[in-house]
This record gives sequence, structure tokens and C-alpha cells, in this order.
Amino acid sequence: MKKAIVLLVIILFLSNPINAFANTDDARQKIEKYIENSLDTYNIPGASLKIIKNGENFYQGNWGIMSNGSSVTSDTPFLIGSLSKPITALAIMTLVEDGKIKLDEPIQTYIPSFNYQTESTKKITVLHLLEHTSGISRYDGFKVTDVERESMGAITQAVTELSGVELSHDPGEVYEYTSANYLLLGEIVEQVTNQTFSEYLNQSIFTPLSMNHSAADYKRIVDKGYVSGFESWFGQPIKSDGFYDNAGAPYGYIASSTNDLSKFLTFMLEGGDLLSEQYLELIKNPPEEGKTYGLGWRFSKKEHFPFHGGATSDFRAEMFFIPDQDVAAVLLTNKYHIMDDYQVYYMMEGIRSIMNGTEPGELSKPGNSLQSILLAVTILIAVLTVIHIIIRRKKIISKKWSFTYGILIFIFAVGIIPILTYVMNSPWRTIRIFAPDVAILVNILVVIVATNGIIPFIANLLPAIFKKNKINK
Repeated sequence: MKKAIVLLVIILFLSNPINAFANTDDARQKIEKYIENSLDTYNIPGASLKIIKNGENFYQGNWGIMSNGSSVTSDTPFLIGSLSKPITALAIMTLVEDGKIKLDEPIQTYIPSFNYQTESTKKITVLHLLEHTSGISRYDGFKVTDVERESMGAITQAVTELSGVELSHDPGEVYEYTSANYLLLGEIVEQVTNQTFSEYLNQSIFTPLSMNHSAADYKRIVDKGYVSGFESWFGQPIKSDGFYDNAGAPYGYIASSTNDLSKFLTFMLEGGDLLSEQYLELIKNPPEEGKTYGLGWRFSKKEHFPFHGGATSDFRAEMFFIPDQDVAAVLLTNKYHIMDDYQVYYMMEGIRSIMNGTEPGELSKPGNSLQSILLAVTILIAVLTVIHIIIRRKKIISKKWSFTYGILIFIFAVGIIPILTYVMNSPWRTIRIFAPDVAILVNILVVIVATNGIIPFIANLLPAIFKKNKINK
């Protein structure tokens, strides 16, 4: 009998490594060493990590500094980017349970002033917004998100600017991730509650969950101790100017700490008075086969657990929870660049690997390949411009060829930014915010290329002007 019990214990140990291995000091030490190595590799100034398991604090660590030189703590507020979306989804579900919102109701029921263009007879519903299947394109969403606005009525103003948008797909047909969907959800919250989005979250989410270092508007987050993070210029952290979108809390500009988000994740795992089990399960249930986004959460393709990443121009975050294993984690960092988006995601994957008793994958090397290419091209074009001037002066090429060359080069200069925005599927303003070094290099490149293009015209215009002045004298 004793042998059978021992055998059973061994089988359970091997079949559920996250519950067996993760309770050892060895796992904690590996996590700490792994994060320290990651932050050093990716040159991230500050980070905070918290892991909860079986309702208890399994690991808590803080590294580095914020942009004002203060040490990172577990109560330090970071902008959490799109980790805001699961919080917005929870707010919507509290209103669904209260009967103030219906998931299958057209959104015009709640925001009648908002309209859109479509040939479909289908209407955008609240559920479509939650699942990112509204038909609003990513590009059109970027036009109204991540914009500095006055705080008063900012969400309504952004929704007004989005109104009239032409849908790229029929509602409910195609998944296309865009923060504009959650902007509209924020407006719905304000309309049905007669409160600001910030006030409703503070009253219905943050206070009940004792998230005392969280806020959803700029004044409150500053009062909580928020300071800006770091932009990444060629991989080096440069203090941000503190860009903040006052309309952005529903989709990306909530500020929170690892202590507070661990309380949110604990609620997602265990439930509570904030939301009934019935509606909480709707959020936690994976989407239907073939889909990877549910009600405010992404879902892992293989394990089907909920997770979400988030970024602003100077912060990057990840969180997940696994109900079957009663484990959750949140990682907040204070540096961002669109080309480095994968870094914190891979860091969180490494943490999960360690929790599962396996070795994390090798850290990918930080790369500034796009910036390096742009810098090389800029230098090359600058050299070619000098050569072009020398050739012009020595009259090695004909005027006709020089003019043709100039016209083609100038057209190319005019087209550089539109081509880049098309390739990246983002407006130029968005690229400037999330990849400032790339934007600067492209601007310099455009000026040099355009200068190269107008050299033939300047070279022929100036002599004509001097000749005319000489005759007049």
C-alpha cells in the first residue's frame, strides 16, 4: 500500500511540474537571474515582476530605476499599455451584469451619435468591440489613438473624430486588432453610467479590488506617483517627454503597479463580489476554435490560457493567468521601441518555462537592424549627393540626364514616408511616437534625397538669376 502511495506521488509530481517544481527556491533563483540577465541584455532601466500561485505570493522582484532616479518598487505605477483592455472588458461585464449593457446590442443604442460606413446590413455590437471584430481597420484606429488631447471630454472627442469611418470588413466577420474598439467601449461606459471612464473604474474596479496605486486619468496617475519612462534610441534608453493620451485609458493608458495588477489577476483566478461567476467565466472561456482573442484577453494557441501584452511610447508590459494551475504573473518595464516589442514577451515566456520546470529559451539578441540600414542609406545618399554636385560642376553628364535624374530622385524623396507608412500599416504620427529614432533618420534621409533631386534646378537657376542681375546693373 505504501509503495502504491509513493508511486502515486511520483506520478503527480511528474505530471504537474508547475505545481511541484515552482515551489522551490531554485525556481525563484533562476527567475531572478533570468530577469537580471534579460534587463542587462536589452538595456531596460527598470522593471517589476510579481508571480502569484495558489493564492499566495510566489515571487516578487524589482530592478533598476524610474526616469526621475527613484528605485522601482512593487507599488510603482507604470503605464500598462494594452493591459488596460482586460480591465476595460471587466468594467463592461459589470455593466452587463447590472443590465445596463447587452453584449449583442448594436453600439448605436449607447452612442447614437457615432456612425460608420458599410454596405453590410450587420451592425457593430458591443461583443464585436470586445473581440476586435467590428470591421474598423487597424490603420483607421491609429488615426484617433495615441493622440495628445485636453483631458476634459477626451474620449468623446476621439470618438467624434472616428465617427464616419468606413469599415474594412463586415461586422463580426474578421478579427483585426485595433485600440479604436476599446475607445468606443470607453465611450459606452461613460454614456451609460453618466460618469467619466476614470471615475467608473475607480469606483467599480480599483476601489473594490484595493488597487490603490492605479488610475485612469493623468491627474490621478501623477498623484499616485507616476513618472515618464524611457524611449529607445538605437537601443539606448532616453528619458521620455511624458507623452500621455487623455482619451487612451480604455485601451492603453491606465497606470498600475505589479502589486495592484496581482490583485486583479487574483480576482480573475478566484472570483469575488465584483462579478458573478457566470459572467467571470464568460471572460475566462477561450474563444471558439481558430480564434485567439476573447473578451479583452488574448489566448495562447496551444495551452489556451489568457494573456495580454501592452505598450506605450515608453513602457512595455505582459501579464497572464492559468486557471487550471492557479498561477498568474505580471511584468512591467519602463522602456519601449516598436522594433523591440518582442523582448518583454520573450521574457515572460522564459518565466513560464522556469515555472514549468524547463529551461528558458536563449535570449534573442537586441537588434537595431532597421535603424542601421537607414543610417547606412542616409550616409550613402549624402555621399552620392556630394558626388552629384562634383559631377555637375565638372559637367561630366548632360543637362538633360541631370534634370531627369533630379526629377526621379525628388519623386522618390516625396514617396519615402508614404511607402514606409504603407509597409508598416501605421500613420506617420504613430511611427514617430513608437519609433522616434527611425522617424528622425527617415526625415534626414528625405531632406538629403530631396536636396539631391533639386540640385540640377538650383544649379541652372542661380546662374540665370546672376546673369539677369548683371544685365539690370
